[in-house]
Amino acid sequence: MQIRTEIHHGEWNQFIAENSSPSSFLQTYEWGEFQKSLGFKIHRFAVTGEAGEYLAVAQAIVRPLHFGKTYLEVTKGPVMQVVSNKLISCVFEELRRIGKKENSVLIRINPPYESGLQLTTYNFTPPEILLRQMEPQDTVLVDLTKTEDELLENMHEKSRYNIRLAKKKGVKIEEKTKDSPAFDKFIELIGETARRDGIAVWPRSRFEKFRQQFMLGDYKSRDPRAILLTGEFEGKILAASIIMLFGDSGTYLYAASSSESRNANVPSLALWEAIRQSKLAGKKYYDMWGIAPAGADEDHSWAGITRFKSRYIKSGKTGVERHCIGTWDLVVDKKYHTLFRVAKKIKTLFKR
Repeated sequence: MQIRTEIHHGEWNQFIAENSSPSSFLQTYEWGEFQKSLGFKIHRFAVTGEAGEYLAVAQAIVRPLHFGKTYLEVTKGPVMQVVSNKLISCVFEELRRIGKKENSVLIRINPPYESGLQLTTYNFTPPEILLRQMEPQDTVLVDLTKTEDELLENMHEKSRYNIRLAKKKGVKIEEKTKDSPAFDKFIELIGETARRDGIAVWPRSRFEKFRQQFMLGDYKSRDPRAILLTGEFEGKILAASIIMLFGDSGTYLYAASSSESRNANVPSLALWEAIRQSKLAGKKYYDMWGIAPAGADEDHSWAGITRFKSRYIKSGKTGVERHCIGTWDLVVDKKYHTLFRVAKKIKTLFKR
């Protein structure tokens, strides 16, 4: 096995699409370029076989910390053709080498697998710091191999009713990916949604760079690409969403809505149209992108959104809940990791 750092764009993306399901767009070449545009350093490498074929890939983003330290983030990666001890050891050895070079405190991975990796064997542990910087490990996948009638028939009665009611009231959903006024309206609505629901969202500048990378130019020929859908009622855009399309999946990346005319059920029809658009694009899954963990309490902060998303499938028939192995850290610098951990505890005490 060899480490290869001269990466072919198309070969890289094809490997990820073929060896992760739902396809891991956060490991695509374009996502790395997007992160570069935000000022972050990127490391990409592939582990190759005797004939130069890819066996595993990892794209690591160098994130800054205090005191001149960093951490490596390998989100929805590494991606491997076959999970084997020899291959895993090779990947982690290279990540450790990069981490030391970048003055990293830890290496954070979030593999796109439900099982098969015994990460404690390789000295990985559950995160103790930077807990807000973790991607969701649980999601709902809608099975797009089913017909639209099957999907509608098997979703929760309330969701089906809301979709039909929105249509009856004259709600219109349109794709407006390259439309600047629609993008501006999305930014306005995502800000309103963040304030209403108490969530953090990207600043406008980051959305604009995302748009440049995934939504402008000849975007329809790209993989990955993103589309912008808007929901209009009585001449006003009241909902908007960004859907990521890559490999076998469409992903519910961002959704925003107004508090106005809630009884028109614009968000319900917008979500259904996002599912339809992903199906029309030939995708196998629509990834709802984040639900509460299995067995979570009813008062979990994501309980409401989990109920909303889960109503669009009938488990085992038109979709499934997917629970991956989650986020794990490999500590590279124990001294500074302890320092950050203690600082976190002190900060928590002062907040009480």
